[in-house]
Amino acid sequence: MWNPLPGARESTDTDRSVRVKSFGATSLRVSEFGLGCARIGGIFQGDSRGFLRLLSAALDRGINFFDTADMYAQGESEALLGKAFRAERSRVVLASKAGFCLPGRRRLAARLKPLLRPAIRALGLRRDRIPVGARGALTQDFSPAYLRKAVEASLRRLRTDYLDLFQLHSPPADVVKAGAWQPALEALKRAGKIRYYGISCDTVDAARAALQFPEVSSLQFLVNLLERRAVESFLPEMRAHGVAGIARECLANGLLAKSAEQVDLALHYPATDERMRREAEMAAYRRQAAESGRSLAQMALDYVASLDGVSVTLVGARTVDQLQTLLGETSRPEAS
Repeated sequence: MWNPLPGARESTDTDRSVRVKSFGATSLRVSEFGLGCARIGGIFQGDSRGFLRLLSAALDRGINFFDTADMYAQGESEALLGKAFRAERSRVVLASKAGFCLPGRRRLAARLKPLLRPAIRALGLRRDRIPVGARGALTQDFSPAYLRKAVEASLRRLRTDYLDLFQLHSPPADVVKAGAWQPALEALKRAGKIRYYGISCDTVDAARAALQFPEVSSLQFLVNLLERRAVESFLPEMRAHGVAGIARECLANGLLAKSAEQVDLALHYPATDERMRREAEMAAYRRQAAESGRSLAQMALDYVASLDGVSVTLVGARTVDQLQTLLGETSRPEAS
């Protein structure tokens, strides 16, 4: 069963590892930066050994928070985490999610991965070249029976008997408000299958609805230099309730990690007025980052990590080099 206080060690003034912070009102102590594991695994991602090296490097760096989901790489993300940390369980905080149902063609692809990977490499296929319709449509299910089944499956893939954090994966606001999911999660908590539960929110309405349930321990939400609605709308209320914040898309889907020459804002902001405003914003941020001696990506991560109420800032690195680039010289706000 779970260790009362798993987590990374506290850092000292000379320690270059990531600092540790409180996770809301829970007993968890978590690294200020966590690894988002959406792209860990997958038939288009090549050899899994690189992902295992990344996970090991993240833990060595002081990262102890790993955010995954049952749908990421059709379950392979969880399986790789389970393989990487089977002997390090007490050192890591495993957070997973459920609520999306994979279509049959994706479940079939998951079973055929050993055969599909060599073919994909030989043909030079890329994920972004596969039509969305060919992947099948996702549906959602937040019924008690589905959530119980999903948790048990995640535990098997992660090779553990408990999740530190279980999250509903992008539920609509009306599903959150109805609360039919809560008795099932409370029962899983009493059974020791999950320590805490939270909600990964796609909208402000869903986040506000989640805050009406005192037993919710965390909210995951989008926040970055270009998108601050969470800061303005519900982050203060989260702090007042002792709810931990998990920040995602902190680099704005890569916009804040690329050079000006690599960014095509028209793909993200079709409206001319909005695009011009964003261009001016990003130019100002690049100047500010240069003046401070940091990259724009490092400045963007610093901004999110410094927000009062954000316990974990997720980083979506795919390789050890990317992780080192993002965190190597990132300044670290004081732990709380």
